[in-house]
Amino acid sequence: MKLARRNFSREFKLQVCYEVESGSKTQAQASREYMVESNLISQWMKQYRQDPINCFSGRNKYPVDTQAANITELEAALGRATYENQILREANTLLKKIKSIKTNLRNDYSLENSLLNNSHLRCTWCKS
Repeated sequence: MKLARRNFSREFKLQVCYEVESGSKTQAQASREYMVESNLISQWMKQYRQDPINCFSGRNKYPVDTQAANITELEAALGRATYENQILREANTLLKKIKSIKTNLRNDYSLENSLLNNSHLRCTWCKS
């Protein structure tokens, strides 16, 4: 018995490519979620990157709406920028925490050294 070949709509392919391109999903995640072979998604991504406006239009069956394609391309760029901004904000927060920890450690170390260097605080019976 021969399996029926699945046909995917242009909108579905664009959605998958948009999600992978914007970074919201990896290719492997999209493959598992939509139950589509990773190689097929790779082919779609190659076509999408070559010509995002006219990709998946079949054999010129359907006229491509260039305005909608431009919007899709801009949305992908916006998604990438949003994702990058989120990563940068998280990195900035982590760097601030690290700086705060370093400052606290320096303060603690200098306080400890100043206490040890004060002769009136030293132990008289052990001469340390």
